[in-house]
Amino acid sequence: MGQALQIRVMATTWNPDLLEELWPRLSELAFSVPIKHERRGVLEMVRALEDGLQFLPWSEERRRALGPGIHEAARLKTQLEAMLADWNPHEANRLSEELEGVLDRLEHNFVA
Repeated sequence: MGQALQIRVMATTWNPDLLEELWPRLSELAFSVPIKHERRGVLEMVRALEDGLQFLPWSEERRRALGPGIHEAARLKTQLEAMLADWNPHEANRLSEELEGVLDRLEHNFVA
């Protein structure tokens, strides 16, 4: 890394519209959480879901159906960010695929 130029390894959602296509109910729930949504990406969606689970009065049925998966998604998000910070894009990519699988299951198990 130079004095002025910084090299980063990062994860970004290349097309935010895909969230509504892949996980329509989950993304609607996540982005209804009353926090500042600077971007609408996968990692931001996971953060919003975790905040919603922690702070919003969701039904017990929703908490039982989605809670474990949201916790798993948050854990994977944290690990993915750690791998990016450690400049390990191969492992970060593996974790991103695992995270998307968890989001697929959450969408399937969604409870209104």
